[in-house]
Amino acid sequence: MILIHKAASRMNIRRLQQTGGKDGSSFLIILPKEWVVRQSLKKGDPVVVSEREDGCLIIDPRLPKAGERRTTTVSIHSNLRWSITSKYLLGFDEIRIVSETPITNSQREELTMIIKRFVALEVTDENDYELVVQCLVDPSTIPVNKAMKRMNLIATRMLKDALTAYYTGNKVLAEEVQQRDEEVDRLFFLIVRELRSAIQYPSISEKMNIKPVEALDFRLAVQYIERIADLAVDIASHTREPVNQSLVNRIDPLAERVREMLTGSVANLFKFEPEKVSWVMEAEKGLQRDAARLREMLIKNPSPSSQAHLLVIDSLQKIGEAAKDIVDLALPQE
Repeated sequence: MILIHKAASRMNIRRLQQTGGKDGSSFLIILPKEWVVRQSLKKGDPVVVSEREDGCLIIDPRLPKAGERRTTTVSIHSNLRWSITSKYLLGFDEIRIVSETPITNSQREELTMIIKRFVALEVTDENDYELVVQCLVDPSTIPVNKAMKRMNLIATRMLKDALTAYYTGNKVLAEEVQQRDEEVDRLFFLIVRELRSAIQYPSISEKMNIKPVEALDFRLAVQYIERIADLAVDIASHTREPVNQSLVNRIDPLAERVREMLTGSVANLFKFEPEKVSWVMEAEKGLQRDAARLREMLIKNPSPSSQAHLLVIDSLQKIGEAAKDIVDLALPQE
């Protein structure tokens, strides 16, 4: 049983009270009145009391209701790309886009392009003055670990194809790499949406089997993976003429090491292996050392393509650093 007390602060110490004397079966604590007022609660309203793995109790005034959808409204005259992105990441199930004047065809085309950036976001209703966009996926039905592994798989493949395009001068393959970056972005937004929901709603976190500290680490990890995909695009953008084979033989071992580091670091987020952490750390040191030697060689023997080669090596170094940062997030499984 929970009682309300008038005095309140953001952090309170409360003594347990027991009803029915020493043999009573119920314990009570007093809730801060200001908190109850802020949550618009009144006598008889239900709240959710859940226990975390560390033994802490969470009192949630937001009682989940079957079929309840979180809805928000944005103006079509606002920064649509930013508005829809922010509402999607905040976990809204329905976004109503409204206009005081009839929505033009060009505005509808712009909305269509924006909506394509997000997984499971679809237009479900529309008229001359309004479009209703809904997210048709339950975050607990798409495991974050699978989505992250998929995102990393695409980014790793992008890196491999970007280097192949760069080595061979294949501009068609380079363009394909840039197009695949959109799929990485879609998965990035979906995962961030899920992780935000897991942090905000304990019931969703429990369904997803993700602890809050894991959600924060995964959030950082997907940021690194998204950055890695961007660096692959950068490499592909330098595709010009085929690269001399002797130089390819110097660059490719670095690239192969980076791909192995990336695969191992992400896998270690979900299945911790201390020896893998040590390997990635040592591999990154070796990568920086060997990359520095290659950079020195290119600087001493300049050519018209030297600047592009140096930028590619720089991108590989940054990807190696990102892999090291990801493996730093790995925690031993309890």
